[in-house]
Amino acid sequence: MDDLNMSGAQPDQIEPPMQQQKMLSQDEVNSLVAREKQNAAARARQEVEREYQQKAMQAQQQQQMQSQQQEQQRMSQGPSEADADAIYQQVQERFNKEMQERQFQQEMTNVANSYHAKMDYSRKSYDDFDDITKDFEPTAFPQLVYLVSGLENAGDIIYDLSKNPQKLVTLDTLAQRSPRQAQAELLKLSQSISQNSNARTEADQYSTSAPLNPLQPSRVSGSNGKLTVRDLRDMPWLKG
Repeated sequence: MDDLNMSGAQPDQIEPPMQQQKMLSQDEVNSLVAREKQNAAARARQEVEREYQQKAMQAQQQQQMQSQQQEQQRMSQGPSEADADAIYQQVQERFNKEMQERQFQQEMTNVANSYHAKMDYSRKSYDDFDDITKDFEPTAFPQLVYLVSGLENAGDIIYDLSKNPQKLVTLDTLAQRSPRQAQAELLKLSQSISQNSNARTEADQYSTSAPLNPLQPSRVSGSNGKLTVRDLRDMPWLKG
């Protein structure tokens, strides 16, 4: 009391003590610590990812630069013998493939043109040609049509096969399994049709030819080499 009075301070002027700060609970502290750990982990992950992307980008750029340098070096030095052979082989194979495709297309075109031309030619020989062959579809018998188109009387063969469906099925099956044997059978059929056609033509010509003139009796009498009395009388020099 004496010291306070000696300093001159009044009792009502003494500063009140500072209020005690509010303390955080343990749950709040744990939450803050967990949140800070998550933030720190996210920052670390982002840093690692950024560093990895940078390294990957640098490696890619370096690889591209090396590839460009190697390509420029190869172009400046010219293709090696192995590269030239490989390129030539590729070009040759492509050329051969294109030629084979062109030849195949040309062959198919020739087959189609020959088939239609021979069908048109045979159409003139039959009055019912279109009616008989109208249901025949060449696309349904590609192997058979290919073989038939090489024969001279292809239209006659198609006409005959259209009239005989069982024969058509048999030859088509044979054409798929054994083209050579089918070709031999078609050749026999072709020859048989030609022979029958020639026989009909000869028969028609014989039936329409003019008949022979009837035999006329000869006016020359038979003679044994001796002159008769009548013969002597007819002699001009014996007449008066």
